[in-house]
Amino acid sequence: MQLAIEAKLQKKGKTLFGARPNEKICIFVDDINMPALEFYGAQPCIELLRQLTDLGGFYDRHKLFWKQVVDTTLLPACAPPGGGRNQLSMRFLRHMIPLMFPTPNNTTAFKIFNSLLAPNCSFSDPIVYTTIAVFERVAR
Repeated sequence: MQLAIEAKLQKKGKTLFGARPNEKICIFVDDINMPALEFYGAQPCIELLRQLTDLGGFYDRHKLFWKQVVDTTLLPACAPPGGGRNQLSMRFLRHMIPLMFPTPNNTTAFKIFNSLLAPNCSFSDPIVYTTIAVFERVAR
C-alpha cells in the first residue's frame, strides 16, 4: 500500500513529498476494514494509513528516513463489521467522520437503477425488478 501511495507523490524537498503544484491528492481506500488481522490483532495496512493521518507521513523502508507527506486527503469506505470485515481501531477512526447511507426502499432503488439502464435498454423495467428481487432474497 505504501508503494502505491508513494507512486502518486512528487518529491518537493529532501524529505517532503506531495501532489504536483496547485493540486491535491485524494487517497480513496474501499473496504478499508477487509485486511485480515495478524496473530496479535494488528492490521499493518490500516496502521500505515493511521500513521499518515496522525503524523503526516511514513518512513522510507529502504533508506530509513521520515517522508513528510503534504497535500493529501484520505477517503476510506467500508461496511459494518462481519462477513470477513473487521472492527477498525479507535486510534484510526478518531480521524474520520463516519457517514452512513441506509438501503433505499424498492421504489427508490427502481428509480435509481432504471434511470441508469433505460437510456441503453428498451426492456429495462423487468431487468431492474428482477435484480431488486434477487438482491432482497440474497440479503434475507
